[in-house]
Amino acid sequence: MSRFIFPSYLALLFCLPLPLAGVIPWGWAFFAGLSCGLLLAQFYLNSQASVRSGSARFSGVQSSGRDFMGIPAFSYPVLLPLCFVAVFIGLQWNIGRISAYVISLYSVNTTDIGIAILGSTPLDPTTDINGSVLLSYLSSMARHDLYLDFLQTVGLCSFFALTLMLLNSRARITAAIWVVILAGGFQAVYGSLMVMSGLELGFFSKKIAYLGKATGTFVNRNHLAGYLEMSLALGIGFLLASSTRYYGDWQQRLRQFIEMLLSPKVIMRLILAIMVIGLVMTRSRMGNSAFFASLMIAGGLALLLMKNKSRSTTILLSSLLIIDIAIVGMFFGVEKVAERLQGSSIEKESRDEVSRDTFNMWLDNPILGTGAGSYKYAYPGYKSDDVKATALYDHAHNDYAQFLAEFGIIAFLALAAAVSIALFWSIQAMRMRRNSLQQGLGFSACMGIIAILIHSSVDFNLQIPANAFMFVFLLAIACIARWSKLR
Repeated sequence: MSRFIFPSYLALLFCLPLPLAGVIPWGWAFFAGLSCGLLLAQFYLNSQASVRSGSARFSGVQSSGRDFMGIPAFSYPVLLPLCFVAVFIGLQWNIGRISAYVISLYSVNTTDIGIAILGSTPLDPTTDINGSVLLSYLSSMARHDLYLDFLQTVGLCSFFALTLMLLNSRARITAAIWVVILAGGFQAVYGSLMVMSGLELGFFSKKIAYLGKATGTFVNRNHLAGYLEMSLALGIGFLLASSTRYYGDWQQRLRQFIEMLLSPKVIMRLILAIMVIGLVMTRSRMGNSAFFASLMIAGGLALLLMKNKSRSTTILLSSLLIIDIAIVGMFFGVEKVAERLQGSSIEKESRDEVSRDTFNMWLDNPILGTGAGSYKYAYPGYKSDDVKATALYDHAHNDYAQFLAEFGIIAFLALAAAVSIALFWSIQAMRMRRNSLQQGLGFSACMGIIAILIHSSVDFNLQIPANAFMFVFLLAIACIARWSKLR
């Protein structure tokens, strides 16, 4: 079984974006179920190892005695808030069931009981949604969506814990990063070829939207952009970790340079360039803006904080900005992205109005929210007249607003705490760790988290399975970068 778990984990990493990034009906269930199953299998192996050795040390990371079944104790400040959100969603689901049960037993007047529990304003349940979300709880479909969100969150927590348990050595971390880079490279190549060839295929079917833009096997070009942002961050950090230091006379330096050209680093650099091409060809305004902004922010922090950086570190970061934008971008349409940015206007966009309406939804349900997965049922009751009547919004196009509205302030703050701690640790890793790999991992986590935080202000990347799992992967990488002691 031990030989099966890690290869299965790597296969999961590679396959995350393949079936329409998991937005197909079985996508979330499959990814979450596989993560939970692999975690349980790893728990079993750890318990057997404990019995045989009488030791609580299950991984290459130093155990503190407070580790739970091999999950490193240092990850608790991030893991526990994530688990709290899963428990919170489970409570939301049960509150919805109790409210519906009470109303079915008594009368419609007892709607106020359910509303009091949820923290929203009274509503006659015979009317349409008008400022309250209780009807979404009374709908069997909404309760089903809430249950699915609970399973999804459990799956993400399991994936986070599994990543910390399995990536316990340099070899395993390297393998995982290569798998992500290859998956991102495949998405970039496939998406770009579909555009340039005119075939316009998504996942074994003709695309019906975003024609002329790279989408890979994703449905939405913006979500492919989000995935590539995170993949690029991991690749750039890994290259920083393996930067070559040249020393000796010119003959030694020449030999070192030739060895570098023949090393896997050159292959990874080429794949990163291909991913930049794919990112540009998505024509995603915020996707490209978030990537280059996060690269500049994380790069600036790296140059400021890394104490043992080499000249090649500065050269690499500079080349990523100059070569990728000036050369690669110009050939594959960066000017079209610039045109879209210049042509953007508040009058043409409705995302800000939707975010405003979503914020009003939260104001009516400030503590417990409307319930995870309830957005598509709740939003029509808050939709303003200045939003297109024909537009359907399953998501808010603003992850912050949607999480706040669905989860309420308590769970939202728990999520914010987990992400903030991981981001802080990634910055600390660049400043405090002397190990080049962990400094590079810190850079990767920092850049990737910042990119998604920027992008999430106008999109819903974290509602997409592939991107949500990759974001959790970055949170785990931040923990490993800051605290782990690798073999």
